[in-house]
Amino acid sequence: MQIVIGGAGKIGEVLCLELAEEGHDIILIEQKEELIDKIVERSDISGIVGSIVDYDIQLEAGVPNCDLFISVTGDDEMNLIGAVLADRLGANYTVARVGNPQYGTHMGLMRRALGVSNITNPRLEAAREIAKNLSSPNSVSVESFAHGRVNMHEVKIGHESGLEGMKLSDFRNRFTSLIVCAAKRNEQVIIPDGSFVFTNGDVVLITGLINDLEQFYINIGIYKRKIRNVLIIGGGEITNYLCRILERNAPKTKIAVIEKDDKRAWDLAAEYPDVTVLAGDGTNHQVLDEINYTFYDAIVALTGIDEENIMIGLLAAQNKIPKIIVKVNRTEILPIVQDNGLQTIITPKAIVADSLVRFVRAHENAMGSKVEALHRIFNNEVEVLEFNVKQDSKVLNIPLKDLPIKNDILIVFIIRNNQIIFPTGNDSIQCEDHIVIVSKEKQFYDIDDILEEQKTKTKSLETQTYPEPLEILIPGDNIEKDNHAGNIHVPEVQNE
Repeated sequence: MQIVIGGAGKIGEVLCLELAEEGHDIILIEQKEELIDKIVERSDISGIVGSIVDYDIQLEAGVPNCDLFISVTGDDEMNLIGAVLADRLGANYTVARVGNPQYGTHMGLMRRALGVSNITNPRLEAAREIAKNLSSPNSVSVESFAHGRVNMHEVKIGHESGLEGMKLSDFRNRFTSLIVCAAKRNEQVIIPDGSFVFTNGDVVLITGLINDLEQFYINIGIYKRKIRNVLIIGGGEITNYLCRILERNAPKTKIAVIEKDDKRAWDLAAEYPDVTVLAGDGTNHQVLDEINYTFYDAIVALTGIDEENIMIGLLAAQNKIPKIIVKVNRTEILPIVQDNGLQTIITPKAIVADSLVRFVRAHENAMGSKVEALHRIFNNEVEVLEFNVKQDSKVLNIPLKDLPIKNDILIVFIIRNNQIIFPTGNDSIQCEDHIVIVSKEKQFYDIDDILEEQKTKTKSLETQTYPEPLEILIPGDNIEKDNHAGNIHVPEVQNE
């Protein structure tokens, strides 16, 4: 695809690097030449020095013939104007990054009125991700599928779990409605088969129905009660969005915020009268002791400085706070902080980049099966993808045990006619099924990409981690789709 990206900031840089690596033709528009040079040195892209709202610059960048125009500068108005101009010039799809909370409440209306295909807000998306993780105190992170009926949790295996030394085949016999999708041991990521043995320190990706996952935590003795009170350190825009989401979706949760800027603290207190707001330095032990931080079920570190957030998270870990969420903007330091006791790490630009990569893949093959959801696990080493299967797919009506599936790929579950099916080797994929897979291989655009080129069987039923047949009726309406991106929306956190 020919993609024009406006802005070489944090998000723009990630998009350029990832989309160029996936083989797309990328042209970057940026006013600072040194930023273009920095990205060009690291990836195979072209750059044009100029403004995204300049008509001539957009023509030079080939916007009238591009498949996708993405505007992610730090200026909301420029992003919107640039996207509107690109739409008028003939770009097939347009995306604008908008961060101002004043725009956040009516983004759907703005998108339709302006003719922009998609409007994305990194801070709002980060707040939604935090709220989703606060709803699951037992896991390191959580992803949702099937209209919120199925969750996928990252769980760390400890001595207290009773799983150490257990074979995966025995796990499946004990927890028949759960599937272990992937595991990370030290620096190695594994798509496990029946002979896999859990060891202390493993981080495993487990999927199942919400109630079954909750019962699993109870059975292995690591169940944590639902979060009743949350301490947020840092009162920026993410906190603003998060307070709004929690007030609406978890009204019984008590929220406290520490913010060092007096004016911002007063503004938050005025906007959210039910939130306790303290003006002070959240990295100061005395301030934390005054608010009795050790009594909170969750601490969320959202200051503007990564090092402060990491320090807050480490302090919370030392005091055994049940749920710790830390915002880290600089992806290059993620490998350093992931194994030091911090439970959940949120990176806003990575969340938006994942969303936009999914958007690109959904339109790469509009006539065939499409990527409807994309989640990256274990520092992007594993992808969890959801496809809608079309009638011309090569995987139709063949028992899974006979499909020549590539190595390190697992079909996790199938959604068919509002039913969730955890398949066995005898099940087959039907037209219009929604399929969720886990893969170590990247850059899948179509469900057919999971097949080996040679039509020979590469896996036996014994090596697949399919449990016994299980079908669960999903009550209610059909899955809601986004007309532009083809995304399946999970409604546990409502759109602004």
